Amino acid sequence: MRRGWNVVLWSLLGLTFYLTAESFLPPSSQPTARLSLALIHAYQATGSKLMESGGVHCRYTPTCSHYAEDAVAYYGTVSGIARAAGRIWRCSPWGGTGYDPAVEEPHAAAFVSPQQETPEERKAREDAQKKMAEDMKKAAQEWDKAIKGSGKEIGLGCAKGGVFCVFFIIMAAAGLAVHIFIMVWSFKDATARGDANAILWPILCFFFPLIGLIIYLAVRPKGDMSPCPSCHKQRLSTLAVCPHCKGGAAPPTTA
Repeated sequence: MRRGWNVVLWSLLGLTFYLTAESFLPPSSQPTARLSLALIHAYQATGSKLMESGGVHCRYTPTCSHYAEDAVAYYGTVSGIARAAGRIWRCSPWGGTGYDPAVEEPHAAAFVSPQQETPEERKAREDAQKKMAEDMKKAAQEWDKAIKGSGKEIGLGCAKGGVFCVFFIIMAAAGLAVHIFIMVWSFKDATARGDANAILWPILCFFFPLIGLIIYLAVRPKGDMSPCPSCHKQRLSTLAVCPHCKGGAAPPTTA
């Protein structure tokens, strides 16, 4: 069992080094970023629509999935996922609301350097700022009216959002537990069968759990398992030396 945990720890250490090295690449060149974006798009096409049909809506604009998409695409995998996790936490029933983009939009050059504006450009900018302020004020007033007029609906929506967050966390923990189990089991089974490349299987299962497990089951050494006479651990019956205790364990002979 200790050897299995060592494999998990070494695999996590390898993943840490990989993500650290990958963070020096542009987000568009990071394989894990592309994989994360594909998973986010799959969620937007399925889970997001199910939540909306159930009356659960994001408390922020843009939504959490679009926030995560922008964060991963702009900052990369590690920083983007960390920012997305913070947004999901803020979107809980005890969080806030409003406009919360992952990437701030760049200001126009005329706004950054007003001294270079012409009178016409200055007037257009001031009119746009006034209109924006009025629109924001109206939106805030409508939001206050909506909160006062539909407190029960908002409370119900927040409760549904909280239940979904708890369910999502439980499912993620269960998926992680299954993932770790596949890695540990593939390593222990390969070791018991005398596979010289036993350490490679949990690494493959880490990146491709289902595919790695199928490949291992197809190519692993075949044969029946039996306990070693010395250490009593399961090992391949045809092995002359036990892979666990390295003691002589001659395979059983048939009459």
